[in-house]
Amino acid sequence: MAAKKVIAVVFGGRSVEHDVSVLSGLQFLEALDPGKYQGLAVYIDPLGQWWTGDALTSRARYPVEASNNKDLTQLSLDLATPANGRPRFLAFQKSLLGEKRTEIPFDLIVPAVHGSNGEDGSLQGLMEVAGIPYAGCRTLGAAATMNKVFTKSRARSESINVLPELLLRRPKKGVFLDPDGLKRDMKAAFGDEQYPVIVKPCNLGSSVGVGKANTMDELVGALMAAFRLDSDVVVEPFVPNLTEYNVAVRRGSDGQAISSAIERPARDADLLDFKNKYLAGSKAGGPKQNTGASEGMVSLNRTLNPTELTQSQEQFIRNSAEKIFDTFALAGSVRIDFLCDGESGEIWLNEVNTIPGSFAYFLWEAADAPLSFLALTDHIVQEGFALSANRLGATDAATSGATIFTRF
Repeated sequence: MAAKKVIAVVFGGRSVEHDVSVLSGLQFLEALDPGKYQGLAVYIDPLGQWWTGDALTSRARYPVEASNNKDLTQLSLDLATPANGRPRFLAFQKSLLGEKRTEIPFDLIVPAVHGSNGEDGSLQGLMEVAGIPYAGCRTLGAAATMNKVFTKSRARSESINVLPELLLRRPKKGVFLDPDGLKRDMKAAFGDEQYPVIVKPCNLGSSVGVGKANTMDELVGALMAAFRLDSDVVVEPFVPNLTEYNVAVRRGSDGQAISSAIERPARDADLLDFKNKYLAGSKAGGPKQNTGASEGMVSLNRTLNPTELTQSQEQFIRNSAEKIFDTFALAGSVRIDFLCDGESGEIWLNEVNTIPGSFAYFLWEAADAPLSFLALTDHIVQEGFALSANRLGATDAATSGATIFTRF
């Protein structure tokens, strides 16, 4: 009987989406097929230190504090491929006889780190350099879709409807935002100084740092808050009668992009920001585990397969999502978000989430051809092995926009 593959699920990280990442990582670990895989929890704390230990599989273990980590083992990722070709973590433990080195081999890394240093291609690039097999999007697709302005530019070239935007750079230290200059910039981008507008960091996900401004004073305040999180900030017109729709996309065995059920998230405010998405915690859902008060995107009140969408609206959402998935040669389970004016019915592509909260498994469970979370994790793992074994093919596909499975 073949030995189980060891799947290292890496979660946490230094970004503001740290806590959401912990939830996603634990959910993925619990959903792995125990007959085929052995899960290895690898937690990156806010200081960037890597840890493992059985205690990490319990949500009650978080937050991990330096004064209370005796049940954990600190790790470093071995960037040199060992003689047997199997990647490994190295652990160093102090004892009376000195320092003891322990090797922890594994077969594949599943990145579950949301936002900066995880979803932006940097972690993927590290694994490419080290030759470590990993699941999900490759470096180029992850990095490109993390930038909202670049994503919208590519969407426009594919005739996908997106909102106009104004990109602003963080002022140099000691330089203040100039309201008159902002007025000129808004007129150039939107044709006039119009309100309300939405302000969002260019390179963050999960609606972190998103704000609404109804006046110039509010715009300046929202920009100052967003610049604390990102050096580039995007300003967009606020969509009236706002309704949001999300859909997940993955690659089928025939190489074609497949879309999931569509969801309409509920919200109590004008926009679905980070607080409404992740901190409101309502009904429980998903894997049964000690995840605390919030289950991330799973706890969000939502309508699946909303009946108000016309056939043409649904087709636009699915076609646009699948086209973006192909354009950036994405992989894994990717959630793509859209904005809609509920009165006019017009829809715009909003953003791409290459490592969505909970891996968007609930959208696959409600798809026309339902896929369980266990089957989804198996797909993501097997796809990761295939892409990592075929790096040249994956690179060619990423640069051409072709589907990445056609070379297998």
